[in-house]
Amino acid sequence: MNFTIKEAPGIGVEMANVKKIVDLKDREEVTMEVEVVKIFAPREFIRKDGRPGKVRNIMVKDDTGDCRLALWDDDTDLIERLGITVGSRLRCQDCYVKQTDYGTDVGKGKKGSIALI
Repeated sequence: MNFTIKEAPGIGVEMANVKKIVDLKDREEVTMEVEVVKIFAPREFIRKDGRPGKVRNIMVKDDTGDCRLALWDDDTDLIERLGITVGSRLRCQDCYVKQTDYGTDVGKGKKGSIALI
C-alpha cells in the first residue's frame, strides 16, 4: 500500500527549515543536518554557582562549513546512547546558536533533539 502526502491550505506536513552552517545567526533556534568530524572527551567543571557541570563537544560540518556542537550535562552520553561516531550524519533539531570569539557554537539545549540520519 502506497501513501502520498499532499499539501492543503492549513494542513500538511511541517518541515523544519534546515539551515546550513554558513547561514547560522547568533541566538537563533535552528535545525541542521551535519556530519560528525571529531568527537572530544567529556570535560567536567564547576559552575560559578558551585554546582558541577559536564560538557562534551563534537565538531560537525556540512557543505558550507563547520561548527562546534555542545552537549551539556546529561546529554554528554548521547554519543554512546545513539552510537555516534566520526562520519555519522546527524539531524539537530530546535538547537540554539551562539557566536563566540572562536566561531559558531550550536547547543542542543533542553528542548532540542539530536538523531542519527
